[in-house]
Amino acid sequence: MSDDKKIIFGMHKVSKVIPSGKQIIKNINLSFFYGAKIGIIGLNGSGKSTLLKTLIGELTPSSGLVKLKKNLEFSYFDQLRNDLNSNKSLKEILVPNGGDYLSVQGKERHVCSYLKDFQFDPKRVNDTILSLSGGQQNRLLLSKVLANPKTGLILDEPTNDLDLETMDLLTEMLSSYKGTLLIVSHDRDFLDQTVNKILSFDGDGKISMFLGGYSDFLNHQSDKFHINKSSKKKENITKIKKIEKLSFKFKFELENIPQAIKIIQEEISSLKNELKDSNLYISNNNKFEEVTEKLSTLEKELENKENRWLELLEMEEAINKENEQ
Repeated sequence: MSDDKKIIFGMHKVSKVIPSGKQIIKNINLSFFYGAKIGIIGLNGSGKSTLLKTLIGELTPSSGLVKLKKNLEFSYFDQLRNDLNSNKSLKEILVPNGGDYLSVQGKERHVCSYLKDFQFDPKRVNDTILSLSGGQQNRLLLSKVLANPKTGLILDEPTNDLDLETMDLLTEMLSSYKGTLLIVSHDRDFLDQTVNKILSFDGDGKISMFLGGYSDFLNHQSDKFHINKSSKKKENITKIKKIEKLSFKFKFELENIPQAIKIIQEEISSLKNELKDSNLYISNNNKFEEVTEKLSTLEKELENKENRWLELLEMEEAINKENEQ
């Protein structure tokens, strides 16, 4: 199976309780393939940023399992805002190691030429960030993250304070981006041009996935109110019949493998704690070797279990797509 057909991220029954005690994410099951283009919508405080930070490992879920493929790394636009507190120049932000050239999606570009693409006067290349307006700072950070994005790209409200020219450039660059893209935005037209799936947060800790752009999603939500009860009943019966195509063995393994992964993780943690004893190697070499060997075996078993879980998610996603047709 090619990389673009493989699931690279999965969540199983993930919940997150924030310090205030509110359960901002409730029992979420979520997965997506490499190259997915996902728009994330929902009210402020509905859990969008929490989900993204859980995805990149900045936050740990209160419960559930999160798995990210090892070869997937995310560039996170929101994290770059920390650079705004520095006194660096525009050039230092884009070329931190010095010189006048930077790599922009595989091509060498002069820093002044690249800044011009984002509506900056090249003469300002040595101005400090603190001299820029809010909109200019936003454009600068976008130019940095888009120059060399990783295999995954997260943009949290990237269109704030952008002029039309920069919006067009942003849309064009995202259209040619081949990696996995997640965008948090309330801009309907922008999402329609850049994503093909919508992840909607309902504000009560629940998330729904919709295939299509933002306008498609809104139309779908409107149409739901015009479906009569008999149509709903017929639709539910059809769905039940399709779900019955899933084998009991498949469903059982999918539901139980996260618990098996959790048990292995706990065993690994216990063994690592044993190895923290620096005297173990000298005082009981046989025990040290036994623990080390068992740890290696469990780590391989964990990797196999996690890969199997992602395979099962791929199977489930394929069946769901077939049922939607």
